[in-house]
Amino acid sequence: MNTHEEFVERKFKKVSELIPEKSKILDIGCNDGKIISFLKNPIYFGIDGDAKLISNLSKQGIKSKEVDLNKDELPFKSEKFDFILLLDILEHVVNPKKLLLDAKEKLNSSGKLIITLPNDYHILNKIRFVLNKHLTEDPFAPYGHLHYFPIKSGEYFLLKNNFKIFKKIYLAPVKPKIIPQSVKDALTSLFPQAFARDTLYVIG
Repeated sequence: MNTHEEFVERKFKKVSELIPEKSKILDIGCNDGKIISFLKNPIYFGIDGDAKLISNLSKQGIKSKEVDLNKDELPFKSEKFDFILLLDILEHVVNPKKLLLDAKEKLNSSGKLIITLPNDYHILNKIRFVLNKHLTEDPFAPYGHLHYFPIKSGEYFLLKNNFKIFKKIYLAPVKPKIIPQSVKDALTSLFPQAFARDTLYVIG
């Protein structure tokens, strides 16, 4: 397992701890649906822009739709959800405010949004800047970040758009491997602005 996969699994475990068994879930930007294996008997619906991934999910009997989040309306119009997931999605879309508000409309009366925002200003990226290195392997990749949400800016964005933050969890990086994970977890808890890799929010 590479470090990216390890980080994603740690994130999915945190998300799964927030969701009760048999919850009805809409996963916006579901990718290959891997999070399903972390959830407890979910009623799961997925949305993604990759036709091949959606085809694979559909073949498994998973309710899923191919959607361009910059152009298309959210599908499953007659459905209401207990939880809607937007995990590392908002930084990639042209209008994150619209997507959040559209998603909120699809919640039931007690439903919640669970989102993650990457902290692109964490210390590892600052070191990359100093060393004149790109933040990603391919700076011209078509799925790069259109928006940046350091923690204070991310929270301001949510509050400004009238979202209530019910829970906030700082997610530690898994790199560098020479530093024990317990140390990285502790530093992230104490100094999230510098060390958190992502921030996970439960909002409504």
